Amino acid sequence: MVISMCNKDKVYKVVVEKSKNFKLEDFVLSKSGAATTNEIARILNLARSNVSAILNELVREEKIIKIVSKPVYYVEKEIFIQAFGKRIKYEINFSELINVVSEIKEVGVEAFGFDNIIGYNGSLKEQIEQAKAAVVYPPNGLHTLIIGPPGSGKTYLAESMYKFGRRKGLKGSFEVLNCADYYHNPQLLLSHLFGHAKGAYTGAFVERIGLVEKANNGILFLDEVHRLPPEGQEMLFYLIDKGMYKRLGDTEERKVNVMIIAATTEKIDSILLRTFIRRIPVIIQLPSFDERPVEEKMEIIVYLLREESKRLGVDIIISSHLLALLSLFKYEGNIGELKSLIQLICSKAFLANFQINRKFIKLDSALLPSKYYKKEIINTETFDEFFIITPFGKRSIDRYDLYEFIAGKYHELKSKGYEEKTIRDKIIDYVSNFLDDV
Repeated sequence: MVISMCNKDKVYKVVVEKSKNFKLEDFVLSKSGAATTNEIARILNLARSNVSAILNELVREEKIIKIVSKPVYYVEKEIFIQAFGKRIKYEINFSELINVVSEIKEVGVEAFGFDNIIGYNGSLKEQIEQAKAAVVYPPNGLHTLIIGPPGSGKTYLAESMYKFGRRKGLKGSFEVLNCADYYHNPQLLLSHLFGHAKGAYTGAFVERIGLVEKANNGILFLDEVHRLPPEGQEMLFYLIDKGMYKRLGDTEERKVNVMIIAATTEKIDSILLRTFIRRIPVIIQLPSFDERPVEEKMEIIVYLLREESKRLGVDIIISSHLLALLSLFKYEGNIGELKSLIQLICSKAFLANFQINRKFIKLDSALLPSKYYKKEIINTETFDEFFIITPFGKRSIDRYDLYEFIAGKYHELKSKGYEEKTIRDKIIDYVSNFLDDV
């Protein structure tokens, strides 16, 4: 692709101008001080595709930094490095900036709300608005029930609600009880939840503080709440109604201020007492992975791949064909099952390259277990793109960029002192791997 130097200069000038007001904390909070592709295209009256190509070239030339988010932002490199405090080469993920600002300001990731949840401004917008309203409702928040299939993000949402609450002044801790862990021992479950007095039952040799007390002025998260026996639900009635509770085997009533967040995978009418449900004013229904929009599915897949890239310490090359397959499969375990599948195919690819010790692994549909691969058939000829997933995000290279990639790789290896034969062999190796997926 031939890029007009005049247009290239104009695009770079817009990025520089926008970057003059770049401050790390302001960008994290309000996305100010950086430019997007659409914004530049509108200002210069250029086609978005042309602007995108120019921006990617400026990134490769290390003149600007790409901040991987939705949408992608661009900042002049030296201005970014001055604000960031250390040098980076090409791109950085938005979540990395959040971590840096959190460390500098000692405020924690919770200061930035629910923005890290994929779909916070899309398919989960209504649910997150419910969650925010529940947390800030005076004086101690509104008790909440989160409903959704396994792996839909119930625990993650509850944790995000607590982090959001901390930003709003919540002082207490976040205590978690998975009711399923004690399903066959209701007495132990209630003891763990409410505490017990010495001698309350056989084996209770000392008194014990329960999670309700530990969560005072904070949040108590009851996962798999449908496993809580009717007796336990009834004990929660009194806690919800009066803010009072008793330890098992004790007559003393104790005062506590606690917000309860419960989660279940079941239909609530069939497994929870109606009197319990009536006491939970906020009910949040989460969608399955299959119900998510395709762009959110892709974002989730890329996020999971990026986590594996960090874990393995290598870039991950994945064909668009496999990305499409991963987004179309039906996962009974939702995101949890998807995560396991991605770890499986990454482990296969890593093992294949273990002796070669490359800086990347390549994922293609041949790595899929047969039970997945047979579910969907896609004409691979309709896909002419592959993606490189780095620990900091995703970048793509299509057929038209491949020659630029080869040239860039040649100069990179040349600058490192490799001989021509070695450079040629390495590039052939790169290209053969890339073209397998194109």
